[in-house]
Amino acid sequence: MQTPQNADPLVSICIPVYNSAITIGRTIESVLGQTYKNLEIIIVDNLSTDATQERIREYKDSRIKIIENPVHFRCAEYNWNTCFAHTRGEFIALFHADDVYSPDMVARQVDIFRKFPSVVGVFTQADIIDEQDKIIGSFRLPPKITGNTPYTYQELLPVVLEYGDFFFCPSAMVRGNIYKKIAPFRYDQFGSASDLDTWLRVAQTGPVIIIEDKLLKYRMSMTQWSFTLRSRTQEADGFKVLDFHIAECGKQCDLTSDTLGKYELRRMEDQIFCVLNYVKKHDFSGFRQYLNHMNWGKYIRIIITKPRISVPVLRKGFFKILENIKQLTIF
Repeated sequence: MQTPQNADPLVSICIPVYNSAITIGRTIESVLGQTYKNLEIIIVDNLSTDATQERIREYKDSRIKIIENPVHFRCAEYNWNTCFAHTRGEFIALFHADDVYSPDMVARQVDIFRKFPSVVGVFTQADIIDEQDKIIGSFRLPPKITGNTPYTYQELLPVVLEYGDFFFCPSAMVRGNIYKKIAPFRYDQFGSASDLDTWLRVAQTGPVIIIEDKLLKYRMSMTQWSFTLRSRTQEADGFKVLDFHIAECGKQCDLTSDTLGKYELRRMEDQIFCVLNYVKKHDFSGFRQYLNHMNWGKYIRIIITKPRISVPVLRKGFFKILENIKQLTIF
């Protein structure tokens, strides 16, 4: 949407929702309480079967628009993709229906866009809360990333390879024209890590910034998809994304052998995590098959030829393995 010079640009806050009657009220209230007022709040319901829509309609604000999907999409990412067609804002944010956003979050992100005209995406950090809104943890940036600093794709990809995904999905605000250009989230290709692929593609179009402050509270519940991932027995979807970006853009980013070595050691650690989950489930056939599937020769070569990078990674992984072994009933 075009706005007069110096006027506050319109921000589209999209909230994809499904069966969130218990939490959606807190989320809506935190959005309505933003100090930044030029908002449109687009709530896209994926045919909820609980009282979600009734709870949403309790809020009488002209900025709220409720969209009901014609069919139920089988995954959240498909619902995310439907949001873009309903937005008019210069900036678009996809909020989660169970998180709580600080009153100045949107204003802080828009200020970053104003200060850095070349920036295409702004993220924040977050505290983690449980079902009772109690803080149980927080997200931290990796050592090689400084908050409030613009980073290019070429600078970000090596750090993601070494440390994993540090882009906090429900904090992302992206220029509307960029979001619509790179949409959709490619769930069919990258599964639960399609958001990481999206943030990397956003960064390919221009610099992004991560605000260092924790400007939202991210809810972690026992029924949440991210929680169930802890018991998975297949390699994390993030490796599909990063393998793809290495193949497509590795030369452009001038990836070092040390960076790629650390990345493969992270893969080994993840695969051992999957092996231990097979044991926890007493699936010893799957346990043996997965062990045979692992590329031990590659990992051993990295350990032998790059001890400087291998020792700290292996030490960290060893303690994680011990923590898991303590929980195994077989032992």
